[in-house]
Amino acid sequence: MKAKYLLLPLAFLAVAMVSCGDDDDVRKTSIEKSDVNVNANKSADPSARRWEIPALNNGNDYITHYTGDGELNYALEWNKSANHSQWVAYRYDSYLNKQKVGRSDEWGADPYYNSQPQYQIDIQTFKGYNRGHLVGSAERLYSREANVQTFYMTNMSPMNGNFNSEYWGEIEDRVRDWGRSCSAGDTLYVVKGGTIDDRINGSVSLRTTNGNRIDMVVPKYYYIAVLSLSADGTAKAIGFWMEHKDYANTSSSFLKELRRGSACSVDELEERTGIDFFCNVPDWIENFVEKAYTLSDWNGM
Repeated sequence: MKAKYLLLPLAFLAVAMVSCGDDDDVRKTSIEKSDVNVNANKSADPSARRWEIPALNNGNDYITHYTGDGELNYALEWNKSANHSQWVAYRYDSYLNKQKVGRSDEWGADPYYNSQPQYQIDIQTFKGYNRGHLVGSAERLYSREANVQTFYMTNMSPMNGNFNSEYWGEIEDRVRDWGRSCSAGDTLYVVKGGTIDDRINGSVSLRTTNGNRIDMVVPKYYYIAVLSLSADGTAKAIGFWMEHKDYANTSSSFLKELRRGSACSVDELEERTGIDFFCNVPDWIENFVEKAYTLSDWNGM
């Protein structure tokens, strides 16, 4: 499927692409009055109205992780039945894509559940699986604190080792490159996750911080939704959907075919996941960019 990207009025971009503070999407008062999305989140938490945040499910816990400089590092929805995130959401811009520190390897339990240890996954390996980062360590190098937060156990998903490093990494590497290329005024919004409903490959037994055992689902598929807004007035989106398995082929031709074959429109991704991505984006942008994609618009595809 192919479609040309949307060219936004520069007057809109001047308002929409404001600084990287945590309330930047909330400050677009004049835009929101005339260009709203009827399905936008109504949460009292202003972070839920940021453009990277999907439509919230009230049955899940909405968790935000900020750094000391006031930046929202990433957010997630935690499903306490699956003991796995529904999604993680974050953004890149010319501040958040900076590479100032290295990998911390400071694994930790998520402090959100300090008062509910029955849901707080203790630090441990996942027997038979990698602890697959959803928000990658390499995606959050603008501060040590930001990197440490990516090692929270709620940000982990049980992944086949080869899938994690070779195949899913093909997509993650491209998205990270797009994020790192953000210049002043550019923003890349990312939502990532794995299927946790009936499309799972069993579960892995884990220990909580109060000594209980819980089962975390093993997703059968992983997905990424990406929305790009550029300072030059362009908006575009693309989705990815990949089966969780070892494909047993690491040739460059196969990997290229795999990543291109995994691409889809955001609308198609919404049908597969049941998640309303980018629900806070004004309808006239969302409806255009989510219906199709153009591979040639995305470097490295």
